[in-house]
Amino acid sequence: MLDAIKAKADKTYATSRKIFGVLSLWGLVFSVVTISEFRVAFDYDDTLVFSTPAFARANASGTQAYSPDYWKVVNNSYDLEKPKILVNTMAWGLRLLGFKITILTSRPPHDGDALKKEWRHLANRFIFANGATSKHRYLKEGNHILFFGDSDSDITEGRKVNVQTLRIRRSPRSSYKEDYNPGSLGEIIIPFSEY
Repeated sequence: MLDAIKAKADKTYATSRKIFGVLSLWGLVFSVVTISEFRVAFDYDDTLVFSTPAFARANASGTQAYSPDYWKVVNNSYDLEKPKILVNTMAWGLRLLGFKITILTSRPPHDGDALKKEWRHLANRFIFANGATSKHRYLKEGNHILFFGDSDSDITEGRKVNVQTLRIRRSPRSSYKEDYNPGSLGEIIIPFSEY
């Protein structure tokens, strides 16, 4: 009987030490990241979410393509977009480690307040960059150390300001096929990130 109690106490003690060790490591990482104000950025379309359904709704709406009304439809169709499981898990994991999260989209900001509000729990900043080649301006603000993007232009934008940029795979069902040549720029590609 005493041996069973002693074995149980030893097991509880060993488990408690492991849990305390993990929490101590997390506390150390969280402190360093928070004090240093490190940021991580994610591209929005085809990186953080599968956004083809939002664009399909805008295309079917009868508005002129890429007009302000078109972008209003796209920016308010976030209910149709599907968050990518692995990428969102990584984003929340980085947030739990203390990183501030920035979301960048190439879209113009027409009627985009609801979309910003939708992502307020994850992202400290949601930026409408209004073009694929202007993201580097926002990446150099703050202390960004990582950028996740799907397009070739995302990789080059991150490199312009010396931010480590990782490639997220697009869904095979994405309607946007241009500006996408995984591995052609010698970048790191996150496996299974297309889902």
